[in-house]
Amino acid sequence: MYLKPFRYERAATLAEAAEALRSHEGGARLIAGGQSLMPMMNLGLVEVDAVVDISRVEEARGAAEDDGYLRIGALTRHRELERDDLVREQQPLLAAAARNVGSARVRNRGTLGGSLAHSDPAAELPLAMTALGATYEVTNGRETRSVPVEEFHVTYFTTSLGEDEVLSSVRVPKLGPGWGWGFVEVSRRRGDFAIVAAAALVRLGGGEIVESRVVLGGVSERPLRLGGMESSLTGARADDISQRVGEIDGIEPMTDTSATGEYRRHLSRVLAIRAVAHACARAEEAA
Repeated sequence: MYLKPFRYERAATLAEAAEALRSHEGGARLIAGGQSLMPMMNLGLVEVDAVVDISRVEEARGAAEDDGYLRIGALTRHRELERDDLVREQQPLLAAAARNVGSARVRNRGTLGGSLAHSDPAAELPLAMTALGATYEVTNGRETRSVPVEEFHVTYFTTSLGEDEVLSSVRVPKLGPGWGWGFVEVSRRRGDFAIVAAAALVRLGGGEIVESRVVLGGVSERPLRLGGMESSLTGARADDISQRVGEIDGIEPMTDTSATGEYRRHLSRVLAIRAVAHACARAEEAA
């Protein structure tokens, strides 16, 4: 497969990147780490008139505290998320999710914004952001808007970004008192996309689950929050989780070369329970 010729441009700011997207009228794509875009171009799945390089933009990097939240720049690399002391302390679920992305080579090049904008429903970071109830900030260089995670990820590889919009940062809540987290996934090989992944946040009170957020990846067109399971867990104790959780309803996992839909359905319950159990254990340790 040979690449179709394309124009290469480099933007110094996000505003310049948005202007470049407008100038090519839908024929341009952004590149930062290239871990998703370049394989798709090499396979002929994506053809572009121009590639706009934003890898050297400095305004969208790193994590900082922001009034009870963490604000993380979209150009923060996976390896930085994995190792950043502030992220590991204030929102360890996100650091754990980043640690499961691909190989060290991928994590050293790939970016948070690239993964979220690619919106693969089996990817770790969209899953973690859904569990965290994150808010995405996007800009077209003229104005900025905030988009809840549930509205950003639309379906397979599709987001609510406009053609001239750039994801600039993500705002996630800190892990508060009484909360614990869990993240588990099953893949065919270390570094592969997950067959099924699960993320959980649990708040305990008096040894019982007071509040929870449980999300699955790899079983639907976007990360799937399990509202029914969350309701059934309210009031449960750590040793009572599996008895409270029945079959996972509302999912129709696909069959592909990695796994059957039936196997994915089985994994969904197993991994969701396991993620909640891990979250409970961490909440008890932190109490």
